[in-house]
Amino acid sequence: MASNVSREKLLFYAAAGALGGLAAWGLSEPILGIRWVYGRDILFGALIGALISAFLASIETLSVGQLRQAARRFVIGGAIGAAGGALGLIVGEFAFDILGGLNGRILGWGVLGIAVGLGVGSASGSAARRRNGAIGGLLGGALGGFFYQSLTSTFPQAFGRAIAIIILGALIGFFIGLVTELLKRGWLMVVRSQSRNAREGREYPLLKGVTIIGRAEESDIGLFGDQTVLGNHAIIRREGKNFIISPTGGQIFVNRHPVAGRYALKSGDRLEVGGTLFLFRERAQAANR
Repeated sequence: MASNVSREKLLFYAAAGALGGLAAWGLSEPILGIRWVYGRDILFGALIGALISAFLASIETLSVGQLRQAARRFVIGGAIGAAGGALGLIVGEFAFDILGGLNGRILGWGVLGIAVGLGVGSASGSAARRRNGAIGGLLGGALGGFFYQSLTSTFPQAFGRAIAIIILGALIGFFIGLVTELLKRGWLMVVRSQSRNAREGREYPLLKGVTIIGRAEESDIGLFGDQTVLGNHAIIRREGKNFIISPTGGQIFVNRHPVAGRYALKSGDRLEVGGTLFLFRERAQAANR
């Protein structure tokens, strides 16, 4: 695997997806007693899509204490995941009859995975994350469909479903994380920090057109607890192939030199914001290091 792919992030996303799958399984078992097949599939798919998407959409902000952002992402991700999950299981039910059990599962859960990925990306407000999420969700959902059919055919129904849905969530989370890592073009890596959440080695992909750095909870790169950082301290704009940083009231340094206006970041630049030192990396240059 490429050296600039964060294995920690892949594990983090896989674990979040698995937790969403576990919660979905626990709440969905009573639904399976519904006799009307399509009504059961709609509710079953909606619940699984909603919870896997909600967990994946909110886990990063929740892990660093951005509770308002986490709640907003949970709701947005969950709503989109629910709609797509319901659609996915209906598609799967039709495909099950036409293409057979395995192909039907792969198609249905693949559609659900796309919806989960779109929910995760939409909650972050990033078009790149929506694209990455849709691709990763499709791959994870389709592979999860394969395991779902295999496990529910091999083990007792309730146990097989539990393992299958947890694996489904883990695979969707893993592949969303993997695609995001493989397609990221620029990112900041924490070298050291006085912030309580920006631990050493953490990476922040620059996927949005405008990335806000600051102490406010709404910041894309939040530096919480560092009183030398303003609520809205600096912004990074993506302009074509370039990443342009400029201060928005706070003082920033690039390679120990103060930046008063716009500065085009280059791979290897060291960026200081308050008590945090970042290393800026770009994929093209990182691959050659």
